[in-house]
Order: sequence, then structure tokens, then C-alpha cells
Amino acid sequence: MKFGLFADPDTTRYCYLRLRLLKAAVKDAKVLDALVEDLELAGATGRKRMPAIERRIDELRSAKDSLWYDVPALEILAALIFKAGKRTGGAVADLFKPVSQVRDLAAPLAQWLHLAGLTTYSGGVPGIGRANVVGYRDGHVLAGARIVGIEAINNAGVLARALDEMKTSREHTHASYVACTPALAAEFLWDQATASGAAHWDAEALRRRLQACGGGLFVVEGDAVAQAILPKERRPDKAMLSSLATSLATSLHSPSKGDK
Repeated sequence: MKFGLFADPDTTRYCYLRLRLLKAAVKDAKVLDALVEDLELAGATGRKRMPAIERRIDELRSAKDSLWYDVPALEILAALIFKAGKRTGGAVADLFKPVSQVRDLAAPLAQWLHLAGLTTYSGGVPGIGRANVVGYRDGHVLAGARIVGIEAINNAGVLARALDEMKTSREHTHASYVACTPALAAEFLWDQATASGAAHWDAEALRRRLQACGGGLFVVEGDAVAQAILPKERRPDKAMLSSLATSLATSLHSPSKGDK
């Protein structure tokens, strides 16, 4: 399998799995055994496994009636590894970093916003659409006011609905994102590929839908947050921005329920 000599292993992703982790995955016996079983490669054991997997992937991407026709081999490999996850004893979970609940994404996102010079507000804010994490900076001499809306998501169905709503919603933020794990993004791609009428794997399905509505994507892996897709920058109406800034400033300086 050719991984590319000059591809950045930490920014290059296939089925939203970082290349560095994909390289590690093909050295894991449990992952290879699961792929052999899924691809029905009888007799492929030991050192024969990876060559057999590569040959089968080449066959799949060469067949015009295949879901994988003309899809890059590494994209197919990563997608098949994700699909085989239930039989790997946690190896795939270690790669794609799923979380049990959406609030597990909040702390890494808050840290990213802090490093970007923004104060974090968690919870819905009128005028900022579906965002459940908001980054806010009051205007001052060296930098203007800024509001960033993030919708942290941990369900593929919710992600699909959020993308539909983003097409028609009016965001009063400078930038808006959705945030999810590599596992959730991979699940979304599989849902799109197996939807009624789908005939081809679309590695760009999530990117294209986000870019169509100006949204960006944060991929959260444990404590790490990466901007996988950059959002379109906006210039919110000044009156609305001022109103939102006042609302956020008041909320941030009000006692929380835990302080009462």
C-alpha cells in the first residue's frame, strides 16, 4: 500500500482518519484479521493478509458497478477499517476516537477557543443558530469583537439535520462550525454511501455540504482539536453583533447554577 512520501501524516485524512494512524492500523493484527473476514479473503493469513487486502481493494476500485469505483485506495482502506470496527477488540475505537456523549467534546473545544483568545460560553444563544458552544471576544484596541459558533455533534442523524438547517439559517457569527469525532464523520460518510439511491462512495460529502453553507469542521480526537474544514468568514450586522455581545457578556459574568 502506497501511503505517499510527502503527505503530512497529521493533516492528511482518509475517511477522517489521520494518515499517521492509518499507517499504524495496517500493522495491527486484529485490524488485518477483521479486514480479511469482511473481504472474505479465504486463506489470507500471516504475511499474506496485507497483499490480499491490497489486491481486493484494487479489484473493488476497478469495477464500474462497485461502490468503490475509482475511489483512492487509502480512502477505501480507512473506510473498511472503520466498518470492521466491531470485531477488533477496541483497536478501531483507538483510531477513530468515538465518545459516549456530546458533552465529552466540550472541554477540548473550550481549550481551542481559549488558545484562540476567545472566552467560552456553553449553551444555546438566541441569534446564533444551533451552536451549543460559543467563543466570544469583546472588542478592544488591538482586536475587534468576534463571535464563533460551534455545534458539537455526536450522532450522524443529528449531523445530517444540522447540515440541512445550516443551508437556510441566518448565522450572526463571524464563523460557524460543526464539531465531531473522526468516528462520527466516518459514520456520516457510511450513512451517505448506504442511503437509498447511493451508488458511489463520496469522500467529500461532508466537506461539500459544509462549504455550501459556509460552515467549518472541527475534528476532535481526545484532547486534540483540528480544523479539518475552514469556515467562510462573515461580517455580522453591527447592531445584531452588539446585541449578541451584550447578551454573551452578561451571561458570562452572571453566577452559574453551581455558584448559587
